[in-house]
Amino acid sequence: MLKIELDQLREKTLRFLLSRDYPCSSQEIARQLFGARYHEDPVAHLVVRTLCREQPGIIRAHDANWMPLDASYLDIPLQKTRFIVVDLETTGSLIGVDRIIEIGVAVLEGGKIVQQFSSLVSTRRRLSHHILKLTGIKNADLHDAPHFPEVAPMIMDLLQGAHAFVGHDVRFDFSFLRWELARHDLTMPRLTGVCTLKLSQYLWPDMDGWRLQDLATHFAVPHSNPHRAGEDALATAGVLSHAIAAAKDHQAQTLGDLIALTSDSAASVWTRKDKRRKHAAG
Repeated sequence: MLKIELDQLREKTLRFLLSRDYPCSSQEIARQLFGARYHEDPVAHLVVRTLCREQPGIIRAHDANWMPLDASYLDIPLQKTRFIVVDLETTGSLIGVDRIIEIGVAVLEGGKIVQQFSSLVSTRRRLSHHILKLTGIKNADLHDAPHFPEVAPMIMDLLQGAHAFVGHDVRFDFSFLRWELARHDLTMPRLTGVCTLKLSQYLWPDMDGWRLQDLATHFAVPHSNPHRAGEDALATAGVLSHAIAAAKDHQAQTLGDLIALTSDSAASVWTRKDKRRKHAAG
């Protein structure tokens, strides 16, 4: 009986994900399976994660959202995928408390940066000594900077045309920007998350470290001003370009293949084994 119920939950989960044209969180799946009453329940989230990890038809993105392996939005050739690479400098790491003080964006498509944007962002919050030292940004630098609503339209335009959201720790940048946009009544597009940190750790496991500045130095990617959002976004885009080239050596051809390389789900393990068999046979 329990096996039948689990099989039914797996099927229902897969059907739900296939009905959406964007990745879904464990919370969203829990709401669908168990009702709104349990969408925040930690046990329900654990059940969802277990169901998704064991389901060959489901893959987990780098931002921890879940997607069906056969989703059309994953079946985009890497050369045609439009990646929006985002880096944020903030007053701290607490989403909902801290504020963005600088944003950098680089759009990568076909291995080339086709658009870029960066701006300081004004805030009333005083910068801590740690942030001052880390970024070199001073409180006075923010006095005449635009407020977030002034730069938000440009950010939204860039997001609307993208297939994947990229960061060198994508869960932070994605979540922080989504919250800031929501705070100003703007809805961030539902994009697939790609993390250059995760990709780097998988593709180059023997490197001494995977900090952005270390990777940029290793691959001779220009990065003269670390911890400034514009420079970091460009450097992350450069690392992403090298990661895509390296991923092709692992038979990655689509956006879904790229994410599957580092996913711990049954779908990604099955996909990698299947590709190795086909590659060996060919």
